[in-house]
Formats: sequence, structure tokens, C-alpha cells
Amino acid sequence: MEIAPLAQHHLDQATALSQAENWPHRLQDWQMLMTLSQGRVALHDGVVIGTALRTDYGPDVSLLNMIIVRQSERGQGIGYKLMSSLMDEVRVCELRLVATKAGIPLYEKLGFESEGEIFQCQGEIAAVSLPDEQISPAKPGDTHAIIELDSRFLAADRSALVQWLAKHARLAVARGAGGEVCGYAALRRFGKGHVIGPIQTQNKPQAQNLIRYFAASLRGEFIRIDTDSALGLMPWLEDLGLKCVDTVTRMRQNPKTDPQPSCGLCSQALG
Repeated sequence: MEIAPLAQHHLDQATALSQAENWPHRLQDWQMLMTLSQGRVALHDGVVIGTALRTDYGPDVSLLNMIIVRQSERGQGIGYKLMSSLMDEVRVCELRLVATKAGIPLYEKLGFESEGEIFQCQGEIAAVSLPDEQISPAKPGDTHAIIELDSRFLAADRSALVQWLAKHARLAVARGAGGEVCGYAALRRFGKGHVIGPIQTQNKPQAQNLIRYFAASLRGEFIRIDTDSALGLMPWLEDLGLKCVDTVTRMRQNPKTDPQPSCGLCSQALG
């Protein structure tokens, strides 16, 4: 077994590895992650048996994600080696991740502590009326304001992610009385259908309006939203047809910032 940098020619095998875990990631989703992240693979005779990625948000915060080891190879410390190879490069950073129940013991061993829960809500969206608040498509000139807003909520520099979304996804914004951007959301293809996220707003009604803005044209489509349990969106999401199918845990190591709970993650991998 060897640890090697994740490369383009590994992605087909990495996709198959994640799908064997019933994760919904398509090849295109892996390609997005690879564009924004650094990765490692564990190889046995050239076959990918494990993966781990690290997404750097500025110089101070990094997310670890897509940590997978083939079931038949578990119990040999492969996940630990993959994560350590990425963590050794950013020892002074705050590290974040979203953990499945199965991964929590490993992450605790590496010094991560639980901080809250994320509800994975998904399903075919019901008929939704347009929001009563004025929500509009983001303009090219809004990208900088969205980056600043996102950074205030996440306490991390996700400019590369927002710029990717501006090119490859639909962005919508809520504006204040002076026309300033005070909330935003993104819609993109992911997994079995679409994901609405990130969703960053000042209050729950505004988050609901951003969701309704996208959902109104997607009746019957498969939609996923990962939302922080502390914000109380889940009962309303269930009324829209998005049932909670799983609960995962936010974890951090070496915390240095004060991020706010998110109404909607971009994904569990990217926060």
C-alpha cells in the first residue's frame, strides 16, 4: 500500500469507491472537489482503496473531506495515514470536517471535537410559491459582496468556492434597503439531482425565501439541503417534501475562529 497525490486518472475509481458507500457523488462532483482541493489516495497494486481531500479556505482554515477506505481494507490504519499526510502540511491551521457516525472515532483520535449536528434533508420538492421578499439572480458585480458575506458567516475565505459557483451554478441574493447583498444561496447539480447551498442569511425567513426562489421552478425534482440543526429549518423543509435521511456531526481541531451555523451547506465536504 502506498499514499500518493490524487490525480485525474484516479477519479473514476474514487467515484466508484464513494458510490460503494452509497454516497451520491458523480464523477463531475469529484472533479469539482479536485479543482478546489488537494487530495491523497491509498493504492494497492495501483488500485484506489482509500481517499482523503483537504480544501484550504485562506491561510487559517482547512476542511478535510471525502475520507473513504474500501470496506475490505479497513482496520489497517489507512484512513489515519491518509488524513495525517494532509494534516501535517497545515498543523497551525484550524481544521474542520463533517463526520459520519462511523468516522467519529478516528477523528476524535486525531484531536477533533464535536460541535453540532447537520440534518441531511432531501426528496422530491413539492409545489412551492415564489417568495414574498424580493429575491433576484446575482449579478456579476455581486461576487465580491457575496465573498465578503460568506466570509463573515463562515469565518473563512471561501473566495475560490464562490468564484467557482459564480461560473458553474445559479446564485441568488437578498438585498437590504440600500441594495446591499444581505443573503445569498446557490443551486447546482449534485448527486441524484440538485443541491441548494450554500445558504447564508441573517434570519430564517430570508433563508426560506431564498430556498423558495429556487424551488418554485423545480416541482417534482430531487433536491438536497444540508442544514445546521440549530437553525430550526427542518420541519419547514419536511413540509416541502425534503425529509431528514441522515444526521452528521460538525467537528473541529485547533479552533481559532467563530463560524456561525449555516442554513445550508454547499455540501458536507465543502461546508
